[in-house]
Amino acid sequence: MHPIERLRYVARAGSAPDRILVAESVPALAAFARNPQALLVAMRQLIVRQPDSPGLFALAAHMIQALDATEAGWDFAALLEQDRTAEIAESIAITEAGGTDVIDSIASGRVAGGAVEVLCPAGTNAWIGHARESGRSIAVVTPVGTRLPAMMWEGFLDRNRLSTPEPTVGDSERIAIDHFDDLIGPDGIQPLSTWVPDCPDVAEIARF
Repeated sequence: MHPIERLRYVARAGSAPDRILVAESVPALAAFARNPQALLVAMRQLIVRQPDSPGLFALAAHMIQALDATEAGWDFAALLEQDRTAEIAESIAITEAGGTDVIDSIASGRVAGGAVEVLCPAGTNAWIGHARESGRSIAVVTPVGTRLPAMMWEGFLDRNRLSTPEPTVGDSERIAIDHFDDLIGPDGIQPLSTWVPDCPDVAEIARF
């Protein structure tokens, strides 16, 4: 398939999982690897068409910052393919049913000043309140590719029209990370202090 046709295919792929969007995007983007400006334009076009894919934001940041954009793209695609966060979260939800509530995040990221937010389904804040009243702890699921640094997080919110004074917009709700007790990622359940972004902070991707 021609690279342009493959990019069009990804752009029209709807709400496919990030691991699929990223895996399909890398071979097409690699065709532009020797032309940084063309690569940047192609990445931006993908993000415009798939704004709710944090994985594509992270992929673009990795490729645009790398000395070898193609290698960086495939390395990130491999991380997504190997990520077992969902399976780990399911196991924890079952084995810790008596004491821990597991909440899925939609996307997540650090914001300026070290404050951290997580984008969760609407109603999560109320759920957290009920869990606290019951003496339960709360863990938030953060798969590979969802943890965005400051500018990238702000860009993600802007692209999805979620940068509003109200934390709840439609079916999404922004929640401060300190509302949770633990994080669940590819290494299992971890304290909040282990949270690190999944990609570099790249202004050319975050703001355009």
